[in-house]
Amino acid sequence: MSHHLGIVPAADGFAMAMVVILVFSLGIVATLIVGIYRSGKRHENEVEKLLEELRRDEEEEERQRKHPASPTGTQDREPWEKEADWWKQ
Repeated sequence: MSHHLGIVPAADGFAMAMVVILVFSLGIVATLIVGIYRSGKRHENEVEKLLEELRRDEEEEERQRKHPASPTGTQDREPWEKEADWWKQ
């Protein structure tokens, strides 16, 4: 007794469905792997930027330790900045 519901026999339909599901699953896994790989490459670049920023900050701190601000307390200001005691005048 053969179950024949359509053009394809039931056993062949089941096998084809399994192949489709397998290919679909492998496609999803491949997409995830590519996404993880691309995301990992991007983070390496961000880490390098953060390390560079930390190195520059440390150099700036070292430079300020070697050359402290002037004893009068006047620091270089931008042209738009007022003096600290502007309100006393």
